[in-house]
Amino acid sequence: MLCDMLEPRSVVVTDIDGTLIDESYVLSPRARYISALLQAANVPLVLATSKTREEAWIYARRLGLSPECPGYVLIVEEGAVVEASTPRLLPEGRIELAKPLRPSEALDLVPGRCKSRVLPIQHLAPGVISSLTGLPYYEADAAKRRSYTVALHGPRDCLEEAREKALSLGLYARLGRHFLIVGRIRGKHYALRVLLERSPLLHSATTISLGDSGMDALMLEESDTAIVVPKPDGAWLRLRKPYYHVAMAPAPEGWVDALGALLGNIIGFVRWVEDEAEPLAYTL
Repeated sequence: MLCDMLEPRSVVVTDIDGTLIDESYVLSPRARYISALLQAANVPLVLATSKTREEAWIYARRLGLSPECPGYVLIVEEGAVVEASTPRLLPEGRIELAKPLRPSEALDLVPGRCKSRVLPIQHLAPGVISSLTGLPYYEADAAKRRSYTVALHGPRDCLEEAREKALSLGLYARLGRHFLIVGRIRGKHYALRVLLERSPLLHSATTISLGDSGMDALMLEESDTAIVVPKPDGAWLRLRKPYYHVAMAPAPEGWVDALGALLGNIIGFVRWVEDEAEPLAYTL
């Protein structure tokens, strides 16, 4: 097969929430087809996410990613672990980049007045998580299985105070719609950097990254080609790169259209975010 004979010229790196799927966890029906085209072109896919390994694996399955040829990589828990489906992409198979944070350590960040009202996700039943987030039961169960980071749920003001304390201690802390995620991690951008350095097949590949939020900013800025997927209201993440692309639609269709056009060597799928920029043609 092609991927057995040639090194990949490109690698696609994508966030999941808000990029590949929308806020209701909907995946475009066309995403699996785009994934098949990428694989046929010998372009590995890297899923870089704050989700757990078990959650990310569900999306690898939904996308129909082949574990062997060309293979795929999971960067999970916001960069705590890099795991490849095949030694072709990463000889070590798995790299741990963070020391685990225990739920009890995360609870120590919570102010005393809130102790009884804040719980780590590991202590919540899948049914409760599903009710809070809208996740299907099996994904809610997978979301519980955090090994390196802790997701805290509770009153917003309590989580905001816990976030400030975590940051003051040098921990990673991100407050989302439902949970405060804390851990001893350096971010997805660092994990991607390690992957590219250690992978004999990917170290010289062109990186094409897709993301939608501040958590993705550094990863996008360090990539050769950055594609920002806009929010449902049309707003998009501003980067410090000299130029980058903004997909024409939010997730999930923006992800599909951007990569589909890129594969087809079409430029109409993006808006340039640079004065006097000229369209470029990309070849995967």
